[in-house]
Amino acid sequence: MKGIDLQDLPSLAYQLLVVASKGPDRRSVVRGLLGFFGNSVRGPGAVVRQVEGTVLMHLNFAVKQDPGLGQEIVAFIRLDLQSINHFVVAVLFSIARVRRFNERSIGALRLAVLGSRRDFRAARDCKWLPDCLKEECLEIAVSVEKAFMKAINESNCGREHVVPSIVQFGFVLLESAESENGEDGDCSGGLVSIEELGISTLKTLFEVHDMARNEIIEQCKFRVLSLKPQQSAAVIRLLGNLVQSYPFPMLEHVGKLKELLDYFIFMHEKTATSLVNAILPLIRFSCDLQDYIILVVRKAMFRREDAVRLAATSAIIDLILAENRLKRNNTSSLQDSSSQASCSQQADLHCKNKEGLFQELSGLLRRCLSQQAGVKEILYQGLVKLVLLDPSASSCVFDFLWPHFLQFYKEDAVTPLRLDNCSKLDSGKFSLIEPLDCLLLCVSWILLLQPHGKPDRPSDFSLPCFGFSLSQENEAGTSTSGELFSNALMKIRTTLSQYRLGEHQESGSHSANGEKTYCDGPILAGIIEVIVNIIFSELEKASEEQKMTFEKEILELIDIHDSLEKASGTNKQGTLLRKGSKVGVQDIPDKTDNASKEGSRPSTPKLFQMRRHFLATSSIHQLLGIAVKLYSAGNYNNQAVSQSNSQSWKKAFDQCLKLVSFALKACLHQIKFITSVGRIHGGDPFETLIYGDVKPLGRPVMQLAWLLKSSSKLQSSAKKKEAKGDQLHLSLLCLNELFKLNSSHDSFNELIEDLVCVAAPEFELECEINDVQGSIHEQDLMMDDSHVKSINLLLEKRIKPLYSVLLSASFYRETEVLSELFLTICKKLPDKIRASHGCWAVKICRNTMIESPNAARSVLDLAIRLVSSPYDLILAHEIASELVKVIGSEDKEPIELSEAFAIVNHSTKTAIASVLLQLVEQSLTDLDWSTSKLKSYTISYQEARVSGERSNGSVLEESLYSRTEALVNLLSSFTEMNLNDSQSDQLLRITTKFYKLLARMTKLCIAPKGSKQLLPGHKFQKLAETTCRKLTSPLYNFVALVQRNQQENVQRKGIIGKIKRESKCIPELIFQIEDYEKYLIQLSKLTKVNLLRHAKRSTARDFKILEAKKPERDEPCSSSSEGEGEGEGEGEGELVNEDACMEPCDEESTGEEEEEGEEMVIKRKKAKLNKVVQESDEET
Repeated sequence: MKGIDLQDLPSLAYQLLVVASKGPDRRSVVRGLLGFFGNSVRGPGAVVRQVEGTVLMHLNFAVKQDPGLGQEIVAFIRLDLQSINHFVVAVLFSIARVRRFNERSIGALRLAVLGSRRDFRAARDCKWLPDCLKEECLEIAVSVEKAFMKAINESNCGREHVVPSIVQFGFVLLESAESENGEDGDCSGGLVSIEELGISTLKTLFEVHDMARNEIIEQCKFRVLSLKPQQSAAVIRLLGNLVQSYPFPMLEHVGKLKELLDYFIFMHEKTATSLVNAILPLIRFSCDLQDYIILVVRKAMFRREDAVRLAATSAIIDLILAENRLKRNNTSSLQDSSSQASCSQQADLHCKNKEGLFQELSGLLRRCLSQQAGVKEILYQGLVKLVLLDPSASSCVFDFLWPHFLQFYKEDAVTPLRLDNCSKLDSGKFSLIEPLDCLLLCVSWILLLQPHGKPDRPSDFSLPCFGFSLSQENEAGTSTSGELFSNALMKIRTTLSQYRLGEHQESGSHSANGEKTYCDGPILAGIIEVIVNIIFSELEKASEEQKMTFEKEILELIDIHDSLEKASGTNKQGTLLRKGSKVGVQDIPDKTDNASKEGSRPSTPKLFQMRRHFLATSSIHQLLGIAVKLYSAGNYNNQAVSQSNSQSWKKAFDQCLKLVSFALKACLHQIKFITSVGRIHGGDPFETLIYGDVKPLGRPVMQLAWLLKSSSKLQSSAKKKEAKGDQLHLSLLCLNELFKLNSSHDSFNELIEDLVCVAAPEFELECEINDVQGSIHEQDLMMDDSHVKSINLLLEKRIKPLYSVLLSASFYRETEVLSELFLTICKKLPDKIRASHGCWAVKICRNTMIESPNAARSVLDLAIRLVSSPYDLILAHEIASELVKVIGSEDKEPIELSEAFAIVNHSTKTAIASVLLQLVEQSLTDLDWSTSKLKSYTISYQEARVSGERSNGSVLEESLYSRTEALVNLLSSFTEMNLNDSQSDQLLRITTKFYKLLARMTKLCIAPKGSKQLLPGHKFQKLAETTCRKLTSPLYNFVALVQRNQQENVQRKGIIGKIKRESKCIPELIFQIEDYEKYLIQLSKLTKVNLLRHAKRSTARDFKILEAKKPERDEPCSSSSEGEGEGEGEGEGELVNEDACMEPCDEESTGEEEEEGEEMVIKRKKAKLNKVVQESDEET
């Protein structure tokens, strides 16, 4: 076909399709056409696209006439992802217009996109896969993505009939984005995420095809209303992209957006808020849409549901902020719209001449102040954002807040805060009425942001609002509301220490009911953090003497904060850590529910833990710096100093530890909070102000870790060791979370460079490691990248010595965190350098005695993950061999400690076994994917073997068999162990999956009908021999042992459930073993190669023999002895027949001892019958 003129190709393709519909070899015709038009057509671009469009119409017509052609096309795509090109994608879009092929075609396209990306991620994370296969998977994923984009971009070249299919496929991708979000977010190699691909597809259609716009908006509306909030988030982001990129075409669909807003009160809170945010840019051109949004949120504010009012408050704030941004960009907006239609200009100008929304919605904002605490928190945060956009609005905001603040503030009182009005106790349940700490935080930030001096031009906020004006009072010389707030904060700051012991109540309600004291703790703790923020803002401009005064004040406030934690019962280590846990960090203001503010007295400490933290990142950085300075200057690690002046030293030490603990907890909470809500983007000034850049926190945290770490210092006393251990644990948690947050390339390198620079005399190493220096020198040639050198230097100079110190001091909990941190950092290193660190971890496993199961689990997991393949399974096999000695086997007594690996001992044996079994499960996942990948290579691989070439399929096959053989060696060790019940069940499930994979591998070696049968390779024959000899035979013995233990422990509690579980696991395992051996027999007959020469018949569960002995006989022993003679020639028949002989003998002996206990006879008969029933079930 290459020599034929372009204009003749459509007619020739049509004739070939006619022949294919009548001939038997339609598969070859279909594949030839798809391959030719996808790769071989050469000529002018416009002509080629017209020819391809005509052929698409012919294919569509042929599929309608002969559905078999459509089935061949879909099967061809599913079989081989490498064959996908832009023409194949266009063909599938075309035949998707045929009703009977719609779901199958779209499903094949979805499978191609998602499958190529899954293959890429699986290949990237599989460390035993050769590099050539990893590169091939990446190339396939990139080519599939390019093929889709090319087909979509060419959809306007005479292919308009495929547009509905592309629209459908785009939304299928958006729905798939939620399920692929956790895996797809870390795609590399130039691939975009599934969500970005779907949005790009639909944006292209919206721009190019006018007829697709209405359908896209309708589908957005339908999916926002019908999908779950997590799934609809991608659709709303698409809507936002369309509004941002194509505002004027979107104005034609404002009616549909209004229809969508009508369901505002029925949507999920996140969905409703995101929807309003997405369409807000259109209010610049449509005042009608703006008025409709206001109408919708006004109605929502009067709903009874708390979530609806929270969403309405967020929408009000976003609406005011959007209008304020438009005013700031007034000039540039007019210039940008100068080239647009005149009606759009008039609409834009009309919107901007209206009164400001802050004044217009004043009544609605006042209503927010009477709602639940969550609504108020959203309002306070929104007011700070408003002042950030327009600092001249600060005076108006102060005027708005001051009357409300007076409900909780009494200026002439000794303790001005009226905490009684912030909460109430009703029917034994605590409810928060006013988040006073959030209010003071809002006021403090606005005071910091407000402009000093008179503005050059009058602001819209200088006009009277909220029904009153302070201009007359200002003329009379009275203070402004901003000055009143400033004075109030100063008085609260000076009187805050009087709230420590609960002496701040104005009435006797608090003393009469201790519940109120617990309720006020979280509010006071938040107020303390607000005051600390204020102090740090003043600290930057203070003199040296003032700095000393401010530091003392900070220490006093932290002491009060610590007493509040103790009063609320949250000063235990586990509770401190939960403050930075997932529950705490996700307690975002605009997600607050009234249910989280209520609870009985036992739940009050949880409320203290779940409250928000108000320290800014800059304040936390300064706080950590002060902690480092005081701890290093206090010389608290010097034991001689502590003994010479014990009282003063103890007081200073306790105060310093409180400071360190407060700073580290605040740092940990801040990092986890940012992780939970996503990376902070520079577009939001509020997020930049509060959170900023967290990377500078790494250096002081690392310094604190080094100050708390030395072996002699850590072991000075038990109490001091426990106190320092808590702080050290917090510091390592902070470092670990910081590295997780900054996992991107640029941020990670900046953090590494910052930590490597932590070099001062007091932080130098306390132990010399000569082999470390040698390893660095030897690897200099491999580390051409400066970033790799920095990472390796950090590990060698800081992390490894700290790791060794913690292990020697038995700080096992800290070691677990450091193991996770070590692994996170090592992911950025090349494989060779990572393997060198793995050798260091293996030495720890060999030489270090660890008694903590969790610590042993973390150390062994670190070693296995860092060691390169195939040495990871070799290491696991060596440890499993030693584990057999420690756990014990049927014929050997257990020992206390392994000689080869000190980490394997009596205390850690269960944890070590669980790590190894987990490794096996992970390896089975990789083998499952590799086997599926090998199936796609079957045809090309067999052709390559016939021709004698070496293809990627042969490389994958050899690697797969080698990995499987190593896994057989590891599993064989477990069959010898006396495992506990749970691990025995786990081993049975794992081996069942393993034999199922072996059967699939063997089946792939059998050539299909009509193909030449090839001899199995040497590695496959070796795998079959090793499996039969080392695993199958011992596994039957293990199954028999499990069943025997089951019979002996029949009276134990819970044994019935265990018997039911094993009655399912064991028959399934036996079936998979026989299925694998069945395919080995078939392959042996086809190739004349005996693959079962080392196999033994599976007579260990010979159901027929036992079924024949079900009726009681007079001479059971003689019949069973005959079976024993027959079983000797059958390998394992001896074991089963011996068991079968023992059961009747036991029954006979119990019959002779009926006088001693008739009840025992009945129980033994029941045990025998249960076994017979179980075995008969297995046979079926």
